Amino acid sequence: MVASVAQGLDLAMAVGILRQNATFSALSQDHCERIVAVGLIDRAGAGTELIRQGDIGRFAFLILEGEVRIEVETDAGRVPVARLGSGSLVGEIGAFAATPRTASVLSESDVVLLRIEQATIHQLLAETPGAAVAVIGELGARLQGLNGTIAALTQAAHALARDEFQPDMLDMLRRQADRFSQFADVFDEMALELRRKRMLGQEMAAAAQIQMALLPDRIDAGALADSFEISASMTPAKHVGGDFYDYFMLDDETLALAIGDVSGKGVPAAIFMSVCRTTLRSVARQGLSPAATLAEVNRQLAEGNRESMFVTMAFARLDLPTGELVCASGGHEEVFLLRRDGGITQIRPTGPALGLFDSAEFGETRDRLRAGDHLILGTDGITEAFNAEGEVFGAGRLVAALVENAGQPAGAMVANVSGRIADFVADHPPSDDLTGLAMRY
Repeated sequence: MVASVAQGLDLAMAVGILRQNATFSALSQDHCERIVAVGLIDRAGAGTELIRQGDIGRFAFLILEGEVRIEVETDAGRVPVARLGSGSLVGEIGAFAATPRTASVLSESDVVLLRIEQATIHQLLAETPGAAVAVIGELGARLQGLNGTIAALTQAAHALARDEFQPDMLDMLRRQADRFSQFADVFDEMALELRRKRMLGQEMAAAAQIQMALLPDRIDAGALADSFEISASMTPAKHVGGDFYDYFMLDDETLALAIGDVSGKGVPAAIFMSVCRTTLRSVARQGLSPAATLAEVNRQLAEGNRESMFVTMAFARLDLPTGELVCASGGHEEVFLLRRDGGITQIRPTGPALGLFDSAEFGETRDRLRAGDHLILGTDGITEAFNAEGEVFGAGRLVAALVENAGQPAGAMVANVSGRIADFVADHPPSDDLTGLAMRY
């Protein structure tokens, strides 16, 4: 709805608001009265687009009542950059030059606006060169102020990069009480979010270090230390993962080996993984068979498991003097007995995954290792590793890589197979944790 000032608003009040605006503050009372006298009053409801970005500007709006929102169109969509209220001037470049609008203006509430036409300003400046000089001087001062704003934002950005940012660095912008004051608030929010993510990243890195520290890297086997060698590696898909491997002596002559793959990823899986590993060690030291060990671990994990998390787990006992190997597997597929001559057998699961059913039963397999034989334990992150073309590494490639390295030291086995997987996936990000263990008798 458009009306003249005389029809819709007190002339003196409109002039007073106009003179409070920085752009027109240098003009005389008479100049401002002339602008208001020929101006029109626009009234619009909330949500009205008053100015559209890209349109040629031929007028400006002085906000007399209400609030507007400034938005800039970007490749990511419209971005709100400021909210302005009574006394603010929007689209002011359009009052002086016919150039494309650099932003859109929308009414945030019901608004009353004084429309200042470009023709009015041009006529005034043509008749009164002094007024033109005054406006140019004010615009120059605003440009100088803009340089100060840019300097303040630059200084704050450098401080943020050094993790030294403090909110009071942008108090100068807040005191301006114009569109730049919102930049300070947005910058504060960005700094807070970056600091939160930085702290989260540090916490996740610390969690990853703790998790890796829980995995064994050496074993004291006493007099039988020369009867076997072990090498293992784990690469989480995220900072922390749900895979684990373990090896420890049950007594002077018995070696225990285990591997597990917890459902899910990230922190919840890592926490459940720690519980699984701790429970397994505690139960295994009771002298139970591998099958009975998994049954008891399963019972304890299933008790009160409200989140229904589960773990596939393989657990083996090796009698070092005789080479007798007894293995039980709860839903875990990647368990192989690799003979020195290249013969390979996959040890299939002997029971379900652990943690879901408190009364699950498990079977076990028995074999006898000879010098140079390997027990290979892995997780499905190996067989289900994808390359950029969507191909899966698969059990076939894994078996071929193992057979190719039959008889090799455990460290060479892990390194060579890991290299084969890395070559296959190349730069494709992992979708699951990659964990493997090789024990050569």
